Amino acid sequence: MPGYRLNGRSIADALAMTVREALDYFEQSHGDIVRKLQAMSDVGLDYLTLGQPLSTLSGGECQRIKLASKLHKQGSIYVMEEPTTGLHMSDIDNLLAIMNRLVDAGNTVIVIEHNLDVIRSADWIIENGTRRRQ
Repeated sequence: MPGYRLNGRSIADALAMTVREALDYFEQSHGDIVRKLQAMSDVGLDYLTLGQPLSTLSGGECQRIKLASKLHKQGSIYVMEEPTTGLHMSDIDNLLAIMNRLVDAGNTVIVIEHNLDVIRSADWIIENGTRRRQ
């Protein structure tokens, strides 16, 4: 049965591609798709397949997908609660680069975090500790 194809590939073929493979495949002709795939790549999700169900993703991966969807917007406020939970140190470095990129693009990023590397990279720190009464 004939189906719809783009450059010889079916929809099923496209859904089986990783983000990295899809970037290479669509790079010549589909700018809007490439921009969105590039944002996914920028947040470190090159390995996900396009057809991967959301129910199979970790909390960190879901958070990075949300971040990727906002990466090219300006004038927004982002509030992140403990975004480093469960991340490897190299992923934390990548997350810090993304946060800096958001700020450089004119956005405000508010992070509730205990990770000292994130705290050290902040422009402003608000300590909201509790005091024990005696």
